[in-house]
Amino acid sequence: MSDRVASFIGWSNTGKTGFVEACVAGLFARGISVGAVKCVKHDGSFNLPGKDSSRFFEAGALSALVSDGETHVVRRTPPSWGRAYADSLFPGASVVLVEGRVVEGSARVLVGGPARDEESLKRPLEGFDVLITEHRGLAERAQASGLAVFAPGETEAFIDRFLIGGTMETRQVTVTTGGVEVPINAFIKETIENVVVGLVKPLKKTDIDGEIVIRIGPSK
Repeated sequence: MSDRVASFIGWSNTGKTGFVEACVAGLFARGISVGAVKCVKHDGSFNLPGKDSSRFFEAGALSALVSDGETHVVRRTPPSWGRAYADSLFPGASVVLVEGRVVEGSARVLVGGPARDEESLKRPLEGFDVLITEHRGLAERAQASGLAVFAPGETEAFIDRFLIGGTMETRQVTVTTGGVEVPINAFIKETIENVVVGLVKPLKKTDIDGEIVIRIGPSK
């Protein structure tokens, strides 16, 4: 599973693809493997009719078109899909970026483009973690609603906070029972962190980069 996933939503021509592209370039420059998904709604197949790989696919196979420079794998999309499917497309990626769809456990990014008020956005601010906008009034509205706000050119700051910030190298995970700290190995630490962060991130009024404390005790 990838360490981080971000989903990007917005009207056409609002700068979604450019922002995602800049994030990819920024991650690549840091040596971080990244996968990017572009979700489209048009009908039809990406396969060219009559080509060998198309014939394999139409006969029922998962197919691949391989050249010296690149490989294109064609597979059937499941009726409904989320983070697990997105991760399966890029087994070696540390970060996966999804444009045009919100998947569970992701940083949910709303790209405002020219919108100057919430009514002009593709979706309401509620339910999102981040707004990309250069308009001050809309930015203040989003911040008041608990969203992080970045200008279109602030991809490096976005990467630092939402795509690589708070990773295993910088987070401390502690488990105690009865006031005594329980020793945990790296695998358990990573599992606890991924599960807890994934559950807490969608909640309102949370600082995902701050300390997270969960207490479970006997009922009173």
